[in-house]
Amino acid sequence: MVETAAARAIRLIDLVPFLHNNPGITLREVADQFNVTVSEIVKDLDLLFMCGLPGYTPLELIDLSIDDGIVSLREPQNLDSPRRFSQTEALLIRVALAALEELLPDSKRVKVRVLREKFTRLFTDQVPNEAISFASDAERTKLKVVSDSISQGKKLLITYLNPTKSEVTERKISVTRVIPESHRTLIEAWCDASNGIRTFNLANMKSVNLIDEDSIRTTSAEAEVITKAILRSSEDNRFIRENHAQLEKREDRFLIDIFQDEWLVRSALAEGGELLVESPDRIRARVAFLAGESLKNYSKPD
Repeated sequence: MVETAAARAIRLIDLVPFLHNNPGITLREVADQFNVTVSEIVKDLDLLFMCGLPGYTPLELIDLSIDDGIVSLREPQNLDSPRRFSQTEALLIRVALAALEELLPDSKRVKVRVLREKFTRLFTDQVPNEAISFASDAERTKLKVVSDSISQGKKLLITYLNPTKSEVTERKISVTRVIPESHRTLIEAWCDASNGIRTFNLANMKSVNLIDEDSIRTTSAEAEVITKAILRSSEDNRFIRENHAQLEKREDRFLIDIFQDEWLVRSALAEGGELLVESPDRIRARVAFLAGESLKNYSKPD
């Protein structure tokens, strides 16, 4: 492949500060550093010897020599510092680093963040840092980590938003299966904090990191006693649509296995009477009590 004049010019510009910072270096070492032959480096040095500042007297030219294969640079003129990135080049690097920081696990983000902040300090005159943002396909990224957890038999450390309690918690989980649905992806896993099998919505996982702890191998039946609830609702109800993969249709009723009473209680209340819990009695009674308390609050005078 024929080298372009632009490519050679860039190498010449990089060559001067490199020689300035590496006194006593051999021709072979210089050639290896720039991935060219020794003869090409000699031609570059012959050309640099004729370059310099306007005036072009011996006082303004780059002063270098080759003696027994050793390169000596005595006067670099104004090329003693490595060339700087252009604003366009720096912008590309800053965007790439932002993307890399977003995709890496938490444990490996620190070095990338430090480098990105350094570029930010050096190149902010045309494009400020707040103008750069990167949004990855978060669902796909998290699902890849979940897949790695299953294949490697390792636990996950997740930060999870529990919508039924409006709280964010950190949990260690051992994934048992992935349940893809039309509008969401559910992760069934053993939860160390709950000491049982739980189902997590992938969208509510704020962070997902693989950790060096072996997964707990178990199944739902082995983990704990499951409550089977019987529900009555229309098939176009939002709860029925969203949880159809977990529901079993029995004539005009639906059966579902649940691990947390509160989840079903809140779900039934959220449907405003469109989702009826027929059993178990404790959940049915809880829904009725909370619905009654809510109605009392609405009936209070202002």
